[in-house]
Amino acid sequence: MLTDNVLIGAEYRARPNNLSVFKEDDAKDVFIAWFPVKYLSLTAAYVDLGNIADKDDQRAWYLSGQVSF
Repeated sequence: MLTDNVLIGAEYRARPNNLSVFKEDDAKDVFIAWFPVKYLSLTAAYVDLGNIADKDDQRAWYLSGQVSF
């Protein structure tokens, strides 16, 4: 936690190459989350899933907001 209401993090997941036909890569992401008040949060992330089955370069930005009451 950078401050009481800002969090940064990263994740790495190794995936076994169980498909004999296709190569699969490991997955990784980095994110930042902001909680301005206890009932509101905003999260931004960059996700790189690599190759999944025959789909190359599975990468994307992610943005999420949540309101609770």
